[in-house]
Amino acid sequence: MDPEEYAALRRVCVSTGARSISEFAREAVLASVEMGGSAKANLGGDLVTLTGRLHELDRSLKAASGLISKILGNANSSERENHGDGGSN
Repeated sequence: MDPEEYAALRRVCVSTGARSISEFAREAVLASVEMGGSAKANLGGDLVTLTGRLHELDRSLKAASGLISKILGNANSSERENHGDGGSN
């Protein structure tokens, strides 16, 4: 364990009220045993939900990007038309 990991572990121990790292580890293991592995099932469900949300975000960003491109394209076309008219007079 590197010093950063150890420091992070100590902070978690203090914040949870564990008197030592071994006490914290023991409690974590016992909690995992009591849950009977359901934490993995919850994690899997959370990952499925996260993946779905990321796909939604990706679609929204693509749609926004398309709209921005259209707006900027229209603005650039208008500028070219205005500059073209102004230059011919």
